[in-house]
Amino acid sequence: MDEWEYVDASELQSWKGARICLTCQHFTYGVDASCRTMVACKLRQQQLQQGDHLTKRCRLWCPTWQDQAGWCPEYG
Repeated sequence: MDEWEYVDASELQSWKGARICLTCQHFTYGVDASCRTMVACKLRQQQLQQGDHLTKRCRLWCPTWQDQAGWCPEYG
């Protein structure tokens, strides 16, 4: 993820609600060699600017599988 470019700001739109990058099935995060948190889109293979995952979304937003199966489907 370190070598990924950043998502172009024009590809993201501001959003108020639950359909933000953080709740997308393509959202991922990790840490770099300096232990700094990185947030990214797996589908685009591009990083997000810090904070964008909380207030932005793109046209590729897709709900996570937890919406259909729940957090622990094997329990039920």
